[in-house]
Amino acid sequence: MNESERILIDKNWLSPKECKYFILLYETFWSPEIGEEYHGYRAIDYFVFTGSAEIKLYLRGVTERLRDRIQEFFGVTGLVLESFFLAALLEGGFHEAHADNEKYAGHKWVPNHTPQRDYTAILYLNSDFGGGDLCFPQHKLCISPESGLLVVFPSSRDFIHSVRRVRRGTRYSMPFWFTKDVRFAAVLAND
Repeated sequence: MNESERILIDKNWLSPKECKYFILLYETFWSPEIGEEYHGYRAIDYFVFTGSAEIKLYLRGVTERLRDRIQEFFGVTGLVLESFFLAALLEGGFHEAHADNEKYAGHKWVPNHTPQRDYTAILYLNSDFGGGDLCFPQHKLCISPESGLLVVFPSSRDFIHSVRRVRRGTRYSMPFWFTKDVRFAAVLAND
């Protein structure tokens, strides 16, 4: 199986304690003044947490562990963290099908606003919601998120993905993006 056919799925990658910690961080820091909100999706950028040395150190450890797992699974080296969010997808929220580093425009695929992204990783933080499945139509695969689950895939058009509507509750997650281009390294990764 080559890279364009592979999706990493690790159950229980995050411990229940870690999942609770990240949900608490989200609930502590989220506000309309700090986060972004669109179409039932509320996100807080990683840089909100860089003011606290303790939180920053903890996040650096998690992202390094994640990077190492991605490099091991996909057989690549030289990845750096590009960015990540703490996110809540509210009841009724969803994501339309898309790729993370390309878009379809003018009958062809072209780079989007984040062409530097090489790998997408999503950590799921809770299980007490309905719906919100992550779907890869080209691969005929839908993944039901659960607390502690890690899903990783290349950010290209070979992995167009969508999120089905959340039917009940709030779906908490942490989407991460990694790149080989060190010019786009996140603050947590290069200081």
